[in-house]
Amino acid sequence: MKNLIIGILATLVLAGCSTDKGTDVPQATVEEQEVLFSVVGQTFYNEFIPCTGGDDYSREAAEEMVAEWRAAGLPGDILGAWGYEPASENNQFPNGWWELQWTTKEAADAGWQQWAASEAAQAWSTKYQSVMTCDEANRVSWDFHFARDPYGFGELGESGEFFAAYAPCNLNEGKTMADVDGAVAQYNGWLDGLDASTVDFYAYGIYASNAGSDDSVDLFFGNFHSTPEAMQAGNEAWMATGGEAKAALEAAMTCNNPELHNAKLFYDPSNPDFS
Repeated sequence: MKNLIIGILATLVLAGCSTDKGTDVPQATVEEQEVLFSVVGQTFYNEFIPCTGGDDYSREAAEEMVAEWRAAGLPGDILGAWGYEPASENNQFPNGWWELQWTTKEAADAGWQQWAASEAAQAWSTKYQSVMTCDEANRVSWDFHFARDPYGFGELGESGEFFAAYAPCNLNEGKTMADVDGAVAQYNGWLDGLDASTVDFYAYGIYASNAGSDDSVDLFFGNFHSTPEAMQAGNEAWMATGGEAKAALEAAMTCNNPELHNAKLFYDPSNPDFS
């Protein structure tokens, strides 16, 4: 299957910007602290680009492609990049995805201009065009934020691999994102009550709709575990003991079955040699 998401081809369009609100976590600003993709309470512009493998696709070629992408001179304002490979035949979308995170749309636009003007970037794009094809016209963007420390249950493993579930959600009648924020605060309280020693790794993020999003969905609730088995155990614990927090989230929004993906961190500017 050639659906491993990799890569920002130079033919892709980078975009991005947003503003969003956390509830129980004060909004961070660029001036207040170093901006990393893991900052809690700050809204970023995250973009998903659908990608499929070309005639010369292989895991080895894809890994080489990503490594050379990082070495080609990335725009300095890229905060993170992740790859997603479909892990369920029930996913709505059969393709893979490449996710990029930026501080603002202006930063993304400037970054793409820099990339487009780079001879190294153009050479890289030409070299790997038969490995990966990405559909720039159908990219989507979301206003993303972490409402809780993504490393509160430990660091991501050395491989950078994790298992992701993206649940598409719509606000219930009469509800707003403020109601979601309030319910998320209760969810954080439930998470705080868990025995952290029993959780290998868990993080979650909220992707709110913006002008570049799928207008049929108000938000995606992204859950990130170390493995599918860890996700199953977490879901069982939530169903059994979620209580008032579960009721609050269900009162604020209705979520459908999640898109399941094998995922990997491809770029972390605070640790550029991670991969």
